[in-house]
Amino acid sequence: MCMAESKRWFAPVLFIAQPLPVIYEKLRALILILIILCLLSCNRKEEIPRELNYSFEYLNEVWSEEDIEAFKNIKENDTTPNNLHFGIGLHLRNNLLRHHSKSDSIVSYFNSLGITHYDYMSGLILYSYHQYLNDEKVYIQDKVDEIIKGEKPYIECAKEQKIIGLAKYNKYQINDTINVKMPLPESHSVVDYGCPNLDWEPLAKKHLSIDGIVTDKHFMGDSTDLFFKVRVLTKNYPRAKILYNEVNVGDEFEVRLYDTAWKIKTTGNNAYN
Repeated sequence: MCMAESKRWFAPVLFIAQPLPVIYEKLRALILILIILCLLSCNRKEEIPRELNYSFEYLNEVWSEEDIEAFKNIKENDTTPNNLHFGIGLHLRNNLLRHHSKSDSIVSYFNSLGITHYDYMSGLILYSYHQYLNDEKVYIQDKVDEIIKGEKPYIECAKEQKIIGLAKYNKYQINDTINVKMPLPESHSVVDYGCPNLDWEPLAKKHLSIDGIVTDKHFMGDSTDLFFKVRVLTKNYPRAKILYNEVNVGDEFEVRLYDTAWKIKTTGNNAYN
């Protein structure tokens, strides 16, 4: 037996053979270390919002140890997180954030931070989970601030559009004749733009102008998501499509009134709404 092996073999014996006061002192020190480690672990978990802890527990359940290790080792400048986020992000949105016993609690937590879009929620969960796996401080407020700053133009535009959409809905009645003005790119099919990019006219080379009769008024889902159904009377570009669908004189098409770049006015008037 070599000297190293002999030392390892005799180590327990030497420990036991020591005087009792020495043994008690070493045991006490060992127990104290274990208590400190336990308290640090508990304190770390308490510092993490419980809703994020729910999310971490969920990911620990649905991911294999290999997946967790691979995600843990992803670097900030690696493109893998984007590719991985598409799959697991979709899973989180459809399961954890919508159809889980903790869904309401987790969504309410993000809403309290000003985050309302599920894509951002799933991204923040993965961001914080990566911190957690790497024993970093779990801190997402900086990312939350970035998201809110980036979303501010959309939020302000959407708020204004709800007011404008409702005003249009109340102003025009069934059987009213209206003119709808829409951006018409080189594809010869009308497109639409959402908030905050609604000012398309300065860049447009041409537009489709339709005179039509309002045949129906309705909303879908949210009462602010308002629509007119319009029967076409005239088109300034007869062959132009609307959202890649053929719509000819006499056909009907839907005009969205909220979060849209399409403009409406009473036929014969100069001012669009």
